[in-house]
Amino acid sequence: MKLTKGKKALIIAACVLILLIGCIAAVANHYLNKIDFDDGSSQTAPSGLEDDDEEDIFNSGKLDTSESSELSKADESIKGNLDDSKICYSDEVTNILVMGIDYGSKKYPYGRSDSMIVVSINKTEKKIKLISLSRTAYAAIAGYNNTRLSHAHGYGGPQLAIKAVEQNYKIRIDNYVSTNFESFKKIIDAFGGIKITLTAAEARYLSNILGSSSAGTYTLNGTQALAYARTRKIDSDRDRTGRQRKVLIALSQKAKSMSITSMIGMLDTILPLVRTDMSKTQLISQAANALSYLSWDIQQEVVPHKSSGLVLRGGFEVVIVDWADEVKYVRDLLYSSNEVKYEDMK
Repeated sequence: MKLTKGKKALIIAACVLILLIGCIAAVANHYLNKIDFDDGSSQTAPSGLEDDDEEDIFNSGKLDTSESSELSKADESIKGNLDDSKICYSDEVTNILVMGIDYGSKKYPYGRSDSMIVVSINKTEKKIKLISLSRTAYAAIAGYNNTRLSHAHGYGGPQLAIKAVEQNYKIRIDNYVSTNFESFKKIIDAFGGIKITLTAAEARYLSNILGSSSAGTYTLNGTQALAYARTRKIDSDRDRTGRQRKVLIALSQKAKSMSITSMIGMLDTILPLVRTDMSKTQLISQAANALSYLSWDIQQEVVPHKSSGLVLRGGFEVVIVDWADEVKYVRDLLYSSNEVKYEDMK
């Protein structure tokens, strides 16, 4: 897949992280105190959310016999990947896992990660790389059966999600940033909505909340933007990932047109909606590099980079991954110009 480039997309791709970086330096302590710093406790799930996914059997271990042969091969691929306990990193690369959390299903104590993006800051190349991880990737989850990658956060919160990414993709994750669906809607509304051009199929699917079924450009509010970003039934989960990126681009375009005063005025509303394990020192350090980051190129990609068919596992769909190929692809993508080091899993 050819990499696409743009500028300043990191602002929104990090789900408000760059709002922090771009505006916080002058009033750092006041706004840093508003962030939900991870102290190891779980977040309270917002009420009234609905889960539109297939019915899932929580860690049931049930296999669909019609797909058992293909799943057995996939399990062997995962086992072979796990035999290598080392993950790679570079002193010149910082990887931040950005997650959008779905609390819709009560079966998942911590909420599933409906979206997962690795924001990779490469100082050698002076590039920001945004790598979307497919939530349906059939992967190893420490302490649980092989299942969807998105379930890791549901089972054990951000630390298990980080471990799952490291264990399967063999790259070190340095920190995370997350926000939930309710927070996402509030962020969109704080920006005054975003403009998105909908296809005829998208407009028809969303007509009940749009008030229209015609293709065209709409200004979506938070509720509408969330529904758009989660749309998958008209095509595929991979296409849904593309919609999520369109939302990020639309937000970045909106942010570019705003004054610094307007951006700072939004922080009181937005920052409490974000959770991270980054320390205040780390965040201030990122702020010090903000101007240079904003001049860097952005590269975007989705993994698995090779599209494969869906099979059933325990009543829900998963994407089978060639882990040997995928690990090499991701490493080359993130570290091709860097001195790579290795460490045992945490």
